[in-house]
Amino acid sequence: MKPTITKGGAIGLLYFFLISSTALGQSFFTAKTLPKSENYGTITTRLVPEDLVRLIEKENFTFEQWSSFFFVQTTPGAPPVLGEYGIVNNHLSFSPKFLPDPKVQYFVTFSYPKLGELISQNIEDQNEYTDVASFEPPETTQPEVTSFIPTLNEVPANLLRFYVYFSAPMSLQNPYDFITIEDKSGKALVDPFVVIPEGLWNINHTRLTLLLHPGRIKQGVGPNMTMGDVLMAGNNYTLKISKDWKGASGEPLKATFTQTINATNPLERAMNINSWALRAERKNIGILHVVSDHPLDQPLAKRMLFIRGKDGQILPSRVEFDNPEKFRILWKLDDSDELELVIDPRLEDVCGNTPHYAFDLAGTERTPSKEELKLKFRLE
Repeated sequence: MKPTITKGGAIGLLYFFLISSTALGQSFFTAKTLPKSENYGTITTRLVPEDLVRLIEKENFTFEQWSSFFFVQTTPGAPPVLGEYGIVNNHLSFSPKFLPDPKVQYFVTFSYPKLGELISQNIEDQNEYTDVASFEPPETTQPEVTSFIPTLNEVPANLLRFYVYFSAPMSLQNPYDFITIEDKSGKALVDPFVVIPEGLWNINHTRLTLLLHPGRIKQGVGPNMTMGDVLMAGNNYTLKISKDWKGASGEPLKATFTQTINATNPLERAMNINSWALRAERKNIGILHVVSDHPLDQPLAKRMLFIRGKDGQILPSRVEFDNPEKFRILWKLDDSDELELVIDPRLEDVCGNTPHYAFDLAGTERTPSKEELKLKFRLE
């Protein structure tokens, strides 16, 4: 059986699941920090089919060959970080040669098209997967919830996902056994989440993505039963995470976490980036202040917004949010005065709407565009 290099309907469904789960919050990679190791840590792929791993194993690639399709960078466009590649438990791994800076976020990329070119194979999956990793020493303290996104007092009823951040890596216990959404009477909603085995985790296993059922929950009774969103506009809910959930260290959460959710009218229209308000200023760094027309998906935005300077160079930058509709991008100055805010067309708001389509509007064409979007601005 060779699912990576042959075509077929069932295989197409498999790849749809892998691509979708990665886009919705499950990283294509995992990262493990080893504070007493000379290499400090490793980054490992997941989801790569075993038959393709076996093909790679036979090739005995050089560093240049490995880093043509699987590489780590300090900024997009920078040379690949030096290190060693290998195969561990049917997954591909990378260990940096030199001690990484734990304060730096590294850009990780795995490209199936570039791998296909290298091994002269027609690989079915033509996607390029990216993520951001850091090599922070693992916490030895009892884990706790440190933040919850979106940071909104009110959320649209058709909200697509929540993000929960933990102070330390969590265990592989089933997340959905410990998380509930209750209505104002204290009654738990039935199956509010799309259940993904092991959960949708980031590369460091410290951020969990909770994906709400998009328009698949039955509301009402008898002949009045309809399909609708998990949340209903005008209602208040409480999300609870039980303190019985254990971290990777084996210790349970410090306390039960609760978050109030106030649902408002659904947001069912595409983003209009031309209505975004931009203001740039020059300090010891460049700062672009942005007010968007929709509350953005913050983790996606941090990976899908860039600053481009002269000669088309992507400049080292960082995205910081005040709230989902107001953020700033900080970048290292060069001698560019005319710059561009570059927006990946896959960017989504908190309801899954993109600059090209509304996520859950009936009859909407949802074919993703691959063409980047640009907003020009001037640095005064």
